[in-house]
Amino acid sequence: MCIACNWTRFRNFLDLELAAEPSRRQLLQAGAVFAAASVTPAVVPTPAEARAGDAKADIVFRNGPVYTVNGGREWARAVAVRQKHIVYVGDDAGVRSFIGPRTRVVDLSGKMLLPGFVEGHIHPVAGAAITRGVDLQFDTRDETLAALTAYRAKSGKVDVVRGFGWRYNAFPTTGPRKEDLDQIWPDTPVILAAIDGHSAWVNSKALEVAKVTKATKDPLPGFSYFQRDPASGEPTGYLVEPPAMFKILNAAAPFTTNYIAESFEGWLPKASAAGITSLFDAGLLVLPDEAGFQLYQNLERKGKLPFRVVGSTYHNNPAIDPLPIIKALRRRFHSELVQASVLKLNIDGGEAQRTAALLVPYSDDPSTAGETLVPPDQFKDIIRRADKDGLNIHIHSYGDRANRLSLDAFEAAIKVNPPRDRRHTLAHVVILAPEDLPRFAKLGVTAQFSTQWSVKDAYWHDVMQPRLGARAEQVYRTGSILRHGGNISLGTDWPAAGYYSTYKPLEAIEIATTRRELNKPDQPPLVPLDERISLEEAIRAATMGPAYQLGLDQKIGSIEVGKLADLIVLEKNLFEVAPHEIHKTKVLMTVMNGQVRHQSPV
Repeated sequence: MCIACNWTRFRNFLDLELAAEPSRRQLLQAGAVFAAASVTPAVVPTPAEARAGDAKADIVFRNGPVYTVNGGREWARAVAVRQKHIVYVGDDAGVRSFIGPRTRVVDLSGKMLLPGFVEGHIHPVAGAAITRGVDLQFDTRDETLAALTAYRAKSGKVDVVRGFGWRYNAFPTTGPRKEDLDQIWPDTPVILAAIDGHSAWVNSKALEVAKVTKATKDPLPGFSYFQRDPASGEPTGYLVEPPAMFKILNAAAPFTTNYIAESFEGWLPKASAAGITSLFDAGLLVLPDEAGFQLYQNLERKGKLPFRVVGSTYHNNPAIDPLPIIKALRRRFHSELVQASVLKLNIDGGEAQRTAALLVPYSDDPSTAGETLVPPDQFKDIIRRADKDGLNIHIHSYGDRANRLSLDAFEAAIKVNPPRDRRHTLAHVVILAPEDLPRFAKLGVTAQFSTQWSVKDAYWHDVMQPRLGARAEQVYRTGSILRHGGNISLGTDWPAAGYYSTYKPLEAIEIATTRRELNKPDQPPLVPLDERISLEEAIRAATMGPAYQLGLDQKIGSIEVGKLADLIVLEKNLFEVAPHEIHKTKVLMTVMNGQVRHQSPV
């Protein structure tokens, strides 16, 4: 499922026009649980923020429910916002004094007010570029071709056709073929990325433009190649791994910086419509770090960045010391909304390619248990030095051996380095040995999950179960880590996926509570059943959990006086919605830093 561990490693194959200017495309279970009399209103006026002689609010939300995610005082009825901050949380009577002639009053009237969602692991710049075009997340070849035919009718004549998300289970193991695309687009280059970003499907025109023939050598034989027809030796249109994919991309559909910037700006309103107000960029992937963070800051300066970003440099190359890179980025990028402050490491890959590092060999290939991308001793040394320098570390870690090595490295660093407020994270944590479950709380390490993967979908049946055997029924131990007192953070890892790609936090929240696919309420949940978490826990894991992970828990993640006004209004109280209907709940309004960034009709 990991696009990051894949694309970054081979980014040198991707040609970019780095000097190009970015485009300027325009961008509650209230009744039963809440008793208004039990809420003590909190008011802390901030003179520096108040308009001269005017202590009124800019926005007032009243007639709740308001779910604050503030432990011990989870429910309120009203909230007042002045400039960037929350200045009141309490009841309807108390908020009246904050309403003036210029105050915008939002009558919740049964709608739900929540803190803005904080995305704990996502690739927004890369995702916007990679997923642009037709969505191909279908289970059969016929459905996929029907979607492409419909897209052809809708899009008309274009210079190039892009798409994302076709599923491996829709095609034979030899992959999809160019002939199917040639029938729809005989004269236009077509390049369609697979759901995991490890492969692509192209037509004959794309191969022609890239001058790829049966005489063309594979970029990395045995690893990255052009699938060949066994009879003719001609490329079939199925490309494996980024070097082969970039060969076609660079020639037929290049990712210029203008294209990337346009794609990203086009995605920003979608992020706000999903309720995202802060995020962790877990790897820029399609741009060098400096160019990516500059893109963020350019949008911030123009007032077009609708969320705050904590970003990272991404490291999985043993030949490079990442510390000078992240320290230089940290010095350069530290504005109000954009921080480059986290070291992102990769210890292993994924189960699909048998590159997740396991304690016991793969069930369908006992000859391997996976290898680490960086030698363990070197990995441990990087973490020790980074921790000493005050850096927070975020590790892509899938297998049980990888997770143990990562926890061991954190423990060793904590023992030798001075005490400090550490916010280290393990991302994905697909497989954990039982004895490692309590270590997250003990070491203060956040466990970051993409809970929408915690289902018995086609990927689980066709990939995870064969690879892992009985261990496939012991994956994603979300509930166990919570019961041991650990911090949980949700992040979709968009666009990465094994079967279903999403950037919408409400979808991950629902599946965290059900461990079933969306719109399949009768599907058997993924076991163990006690790894499901409550709605309260899931909401916290999408707000305060990642806020803590990013070191922003004193500023965002809950609705409290003095915190930044990052808020969302949902059309319904989630505590009154059937569990399998949570993802259908609309975000009616998104406020970030006191500014309305999204609003839809009621």
